[in-house]
Amino acid sequence: MSLQETLERIRSSPGPNNEESAKFQVIAPILHALGWDTSDGEQVLFEHAVGGKRGGRVDIALKGRDRVLALMEAKAPQADLAAHVEQVLGYAFHEGVDICALTTGEEWWLYLPREGGDPQKRRFAVLRIHEGPLEQLAEDLDRFLGKSNLSSGESHRLAQKVLRATHEADRLKTEMPKIWDRMLKGPDSELVDLISRRVYDKVSIRPSNKQVVAVLSNQPVPPVVFPATEQPSSPVWQRSDTQAVDPSPTVRPVAIVLWGSRHSVASHADILRTVAEKLYEQHGGDFDKLLDLKGRKHPFVARTPQALSKPERSHEVASSGYFIDMNLGAVSIRKRTGEFLDCFGYPPSDLEVLFD
Repeated sequence: MSLQETLERIRSSPGPNNEESAKFQVIAPILHALGWDTSDGEQVLFEHAVGGKRGGRVDIALKGRDRVLALMEAKAPQADLAAHVEQVLGYAFHEGVDICALTTGEEWWLYLPREGGDPQKRRFAVLRIHEGPLEQLAEDLDRFLGKSNLSSGESHRLAQKVLRATHEADRLKTEMPKIWDRMLKGPDSELVDLISRRVYDKVSIRPSNKQVVAVLSNQPVPPVVFPATEQPSSPVWQRSDTQAVDPSPTVRPVAIVLWGSRHSVASHADILRTVAEKLYEQHGGDFDKLLDLKGRKHPFVARTPQALSKPERSHEVASSGYFIDMNLGAVSIRKRTGEFLDCFGYPPSDLEVLFD
């Protein structure tokens, strides 16, 4: 009888009444279907002594060619398995087996006894005979307790893989809410920028950082405040003491602030390079938009440097295959960065250039 047929018969039969009936009505038939000869006292050892003089006896030991591979402790139906976990783990660790199981016949808790951590962190599977698809149940039982898999070490390898995945999922479940909470309380500048851009894409209105933060904080959204004067048509260039300056090759920039994030620069050319690279990070799939920007004779951005006015002064954006014209003075760079931003729907005022 196949394992799946055995499980079907167990599901359709009355459940065991006590520990002994669980062993012989459920556990032993399952082991037999898993390839273990339950009548062979050299393969399946009942009431196997463990732990030396101060040890005890485990209900079932599954033995390979030269050593015990797994231990199983059987309990009566409705028993509190949690009360017996340390016992079976202690036996299994002492014997040096790969896998141990605690079972009522109807519910199976599977452990890797030699892993570190508390007992809960060593349990890699819980199988219930009367729950879930029979095909999956049969596959799991064979993977972890089948004779050939236990003998070859495959059961141990697969169980370790499952346990690692379980630990990773538990860690994500714990850490992701913490990270999200910090992003909301911060708030995270990348998150604010992402929401701002998504809103703009949807309704063609760009909310301010304060408005986005208000939404994230579940606070009333402040109204739009229209400036008394026209918004700047090019990036804001100012000294670190907030005094505005005109672009000039004799005044060296020290940083830019783009979408609320500060980036160090050492020259006017660095401003254009940095803006182009940050735009490529956000809009790499749409970067062809910049290919339409042209002067009287040459484009501002091209797929080959030879198409630009001064190929030897071009700059490739982040190894992307896009080259930008760098043959510009400070005033032209200010204008060009504004044009680049406008191509993707950003107002020039999203960029501030800071000078000493």
